[in-house]
Amino acid sequence: MPRVLKLVKRKLNGNEGSWLTYHLGDDEVGSWLFHPERTVYTGRWADGREATCFSGVPGEPGCPALYFAPHRGGWVATWKHAPSTAITIDLSRPVTRRGDVWSFVDLELDLWHLPDDATPGGTDPRPRVSRHGRTVGFADDDELDDAVSREWITPAEAARTRDEARYVADLILDGVHPFTQAAWERFDQAIARRLPPPPD
Repeated sequence: MPRVLKLVKRKLNGNEGSWLTYHLGDDEVGSWLFHPERTVYTGRWADGREATCFSGVPGEPGCPALYFAPHRGGWVATWKHAPSTAITIDLSRPVTRRGDVWSFVDLELDLWHLPDDATPGGTDPRPRVSRHGRTVGFADDDELDDAVSREWITPAEAARTRDEARYVADLILDGVHPFTQAAWERFDQAIARRLPPPPD
């Protein structure tokens, strides 16, 4: 059975969420994590309230997800087949690894890539870039500006976050590791193992 890690995603407003994942292994660039459906997600608000749902998508039974956390760099990527087949990226501060608890601070800006995107041009108002038949969209850039105005982050950190987003977008558009077909194959192989939800 793979090692179980707790992944914690912290928001700038003090809220956070956590869930358990299996550590599938590392390569020269980063670490691969996975959770099957029925994995529980726990949300905690800054005022101390808690709630649970399923991870991946909130409704039962949730959905499997593959994660990649780079050894260097401020982002975490997620592969999912539900509610649609997609890769999403949280721009963040670098992941901190302390024993079996890995955490990152979400910096609001997100990327998304739909491998089979058939959205007609001009129907999605969010910024997007395309190359080699692939498209990457940018989401919540306004929330990054809001974080600066609230003084949760500095303008310099916001600028670095946008630079990192453009760097990761280029990796996706050019099909560079970890954004290759091999990642989808790794994901499907992990699903086929029929691992149980990680035990608490």
